[in-house]
Amino acid sequence: MKNRLKELRKTRRWSQADLARALKISRQAVNGFESGKFTPSLEMAFKIALLFDVAIEEIFLYQEKSSMQTLIEYLTQWLPKGERFTYKAIEAIEYAQQKAALSEDSQVEPEHILHGLLRDTNTTAARLLQENGLTLQIESIVSQEKDVTKITKISPESKYILQMALNSARLKQKKYIETEHLLLGLIQLMQLGDNELVDIFQQYEVDLQSLIKSLTEVV
Repeated sequence: MKNRLKELRKTRRWSQADLARALKISRQAVNGFESGKFTPSLEMAFKIALLFDVAIEEIFLYQEKSSMQTLIEYLTQWLPKGERFTYKAIEAIEYAQQKAALSEDSQVEPEHILHGLLRDTNTTAARLLQENGLTLQIESIVSQEKDVTKITKISPESKYILQMALNSARLKQKKYIETEHLLLGLIQLMQLGDNELVDIFQQYEVDLQSLIKSLTEVV
């Protein structure tokens, strides 16, 4: 893996030890990242990008694109400069990719994004969904038989969700697109009559009005 981490560190006049302290990792880990010996996790890559206030793809330039880079490139190719999906939002969509693959679907659909939003119970989107009655069975995806991150095609309906998430963040002049913005986009799609989402919300008797009210208070 090639990267600009050393270059960016030197623009701050930091030593490897300085950067290690800022990231709360060892100096050996920083050295490994800079030399390409170690590959940072998605979470650490986001942490580094936030520290230097640049996009991940401006730091890490892979010789062979990883699933993480492919996903980030897809999600950021139509975003104006300066806007970003948060790590949690990226993680939710990555899970949606995996769910689509395991379901043997050809593209990521809105119901896959819904599963992604529910996967991490520590996010605002998951909390609001659960508080209002939606508790889907979320499976732990561990696959050694096939690459479950290869479903990168996004359905038109899912693209609508991403676009509405971007729009809602822009309205509040927010730099980062959160999981709650994705949830708002998903609800807006459902209100247009997405049958799959309507069926799921009706099956679990979700209090939609309460969910929308709570969501508008945090978005």
